[in-house]
Amino acid sequence: MGQLFELIADKAIEKLGAYYTECHICEKSDCDLYQYQGEWHMENEEIDDDIYAVCYNCILTKNLTHICDFEYIKTIEEYLTTTNLTIEEQELRKKSLIDKYQKTPNIPTFIQYEDRPLCCNDITEFIGHPTNTEELYKMTENVIYWEKQIKEKSKFYDFRKYGNPESFSDIASFKCKQCEKEYFTFQFT
Repeated sequence: MGQLFELIADKAIEKLGAYYTECHICEKSDCDLYQYQGEWHMENEEIDDDIYAVCYNCILTKNLTHICDFEYIKTIEEYLTTTNLTIEEQELRKKSLIDKYQKTPNIPTFIQYEDRPLCCNDITEFIGHPTNTEELYKMTENVIYWEKQIKEKSKFYDFRKYGNPESFSDIASFKCKQCEKEYFTFQFT
């Protein structure tokens, strides 16, 4: 489990480069910045919807929401209906999962929509992207495919047969913290 962010393994955390020099919330410039595209809901009820670079402290303490979070919230809701939780337990768990999600930086490169696998009534931990062809094959041939839910992967996701994706970062790998099942997503550009 990640020490810095619960839902991202420490080895998979990506800091923003030198282009971004200060946090879009607190304006500090002497800290690491992370990609967080979304909105900051301020105490005066104003909303700043133009944030991209946020420091660790602001991600954890400010009222932030990811852009188009309704898509992933719908995935959480649909997943929870498949569990053995009561309606009341589902609502409490949903609130907890949404809070975890909002307190986590974006995962590069979810271009189309945010899609983090769910397992054991929790959000799985992002553990990285393949860095070479052998890692790609191992990951996509031996773990569960996720696309808003567990799905049978398309035959075209047999990268050994049909060729590699445009970029290794199109493939994201996740691991359940409870049962240790592994998942992958594929978001082609």
